[in-house]
Amino acid sequence: MSRQAPPKRWLKSSSNLGLISLVLHSALIALHLALIGVWAGSLEHRLMFSLDNQKTVSFLITAISQTFGTIYAALLVFVTQTLWMRRSLQVDQTLTAMHDHAAAWTGIGSAVLHIWHQKTATASLTGTFAVFLYLGNVLVLHISTPALFSLQTFNFTRPLQVETNGLPSYNIGTVNFTSEEWVDTFGNMSSYAANSLYFLPSVLGSTQILGLNGSTLYDVLDLNSGSGNVTVHATGFNITCGYLKPSPDSLSIYPPLHRVLIIIEPGIISMLFPSTTSSNITVYSTITIIDSQNNHPPYVSLNPPMNTTTPLVSFIHLFQCSQSLVNQTAVIDAQSRMLLSVEPETYKKTSTWLPLNNSPVNTSTGNQFLDMWGAWYDSIPPSAFPRDCNPDPGFVSVADMYIIQKLNLHPANIDDASSTVMLHDLENTLGEVVAGMFWTRKPQFCVAEKVIHLGEVGNVQATSGAIEGSSIRENETFIPIPTQIGPSIPPPTFLRGNAIVTEIQTRARLDLSIIAIAAGLTASIVLALLSLPSVILNKIASQKEIPIDGTGMLHAIWLYRNNPDLEAELEQVEHPTEENLRQAGMVRVKWAEGGLRRRKSCESF
Repeated sequence: MSRQAPPKRWLKSSSNLGLISLVLHSALIALHLALIGVWAGSLEHRLMFSLDNQKTVSFLITAISQTFGTIYAALLVFVTQTLWMRRSLQVDQTLTAMHDHAAAWTGIGSAVLHIWHQKTATASLTGTFAVFLYLGNVLVLHISTPALFSLQTFNFTRPLQVETNGLPSYNIGTVNFTSEEWVDTFGNMSSYAANSLYFLPSVLGSTQILGLNGSTLYDVLDLNSGSGNVTVHATGFNITCGYLKPSPDSLSIYPPLHRVLIIIEPGIISMLFPSTTSSNITVYSTITIIDSQNNHPPYVSLNPPMNTTTPLVSFIHLFQCSQSLVNQTAVIDAQSRMLLSVEPETYKKTSTWLPLNNSPVNTSTGNQFLDMWGAWYDSIPPSAFPRDCNPDPGFVSVADMYIIQKLNLHPANIDDASSTVMLHDLENTLGEVVAGMFWTRKPQFCVAEKVIHLGEVGNVQATSGAIEGSSIRENETFIPIPTQIGPSIPPPTFLRGNAIVTEIQTRARLDLSIIAIAAGLTASIVLALLSLPSVILNKIASQKEIPIDGTGMLHAIWLYRNNPDLEAELEQVEHPTEENLRQAGMVRVKWAEGGLRRRKSCESF
């Protein structure tokens, strides 16, 4: 019983299917060409992921690409197979060729098998091999599509802003320097300074101090994850000395020298007292100090000569030293945070004596903590090194001890002491003392009740190069640091800054495989070429659409029932082996307007 033909659907049209085939195959080629452009520009590397998400992202990439490739390949096979079978029913070919085509499309293994069967009855070697090529290239796409993308680990660098701890400072604000409030505040600050300076001996002469190098203080990076070299700000402490003229009025501003110099001996360079402004220091020397032109400052006579033992000291040099700050640029290692280099260099190789009124004077920096360096220098505690062997000799300061040892003066080496000292050596040494003095004043280095609070910077410990035999006297008292220095001045704090470090992170990024792209592009071009004959021939025959659109078992039964003439054309096969049936099917037929046009032939298609 026949039924009325259903209304013509959109996908039933060979022309529409041909258009879909052209779009799908062209889009596949265009997609691979686009991937080549992405690979050439490394654009896929912009998609980065943390290593924590690497497994999840890798799974998603594989799953998505595999799903896309499978669905797309299924569409290609469906459309091309449908067009191919319609073409097969409309061309003049043998029934065996039609059978081989239909069987080959069931899978690549079947296509290989029916290529092999062509040796017994060559019905459609070219057509079956074309189906094998098409399915084979679909298999290539199944392999290349998931292999397109992978995750690649790499070192990712980025600039990272890290805070730094700079010079110590505090805001004195509007404190009146002549008021009683200032006198009390200055006294408290002196106590605070003395506490921190007890650790100056461990600092002087050391080359492994974080934030200090010679006469330079450089900004200390906060702990960070950066690597490589980092540029930070640094400050060089330049000390310049000028002599006092020995005129009758030149020493009138000072107390009588004999009252100040209670004990004096040869080979000593020591501070006499700070100036009234605390911005410089007055120094005396019982050894000749010469400059780069071999000149020495005028002698100041002591009458009567002084010393508890021979030889007597009958003259001294009397001079004042001032401080100026040099802006420097330091290069440090991001991880160790230790100094690698600094520019410009503040180490002097020459220096010239000038009278005090012509010598450089302090320039106010706006950082009053640093500008008062003379007062802090006066707070440096005494060492355990006596001035001489008398019952109550007094002790040289930690700074004096460092100068004596660094310049090889008489108390340090009686048998082989220097007879003169170079001015630039003295100024360099004073610069190291001042820089070390301010390093110990940094808040994290303060001492309270014999406890060192160092925070993240590290412990202040005696290191190789520190002053030998200069431990602080045991009977000296540690004074606890008050929480407030005076009624209105907080303790010193860091000048905070910023530096840019290079942070290196191991991350994962998307990576395209050019091998997979090339394989996919080649397969896409082959698929497009193999699909063209079915598209073109179906377009030509689209005006005479045949009612049958498949080659399954039901289609074959229908075809045989509606074409009884086939029974007369096909030979009876007693044993239905593959070989016998294929031989019997070597009858050339063509569907034509509701019937078959038949003619016997053994030619292959």
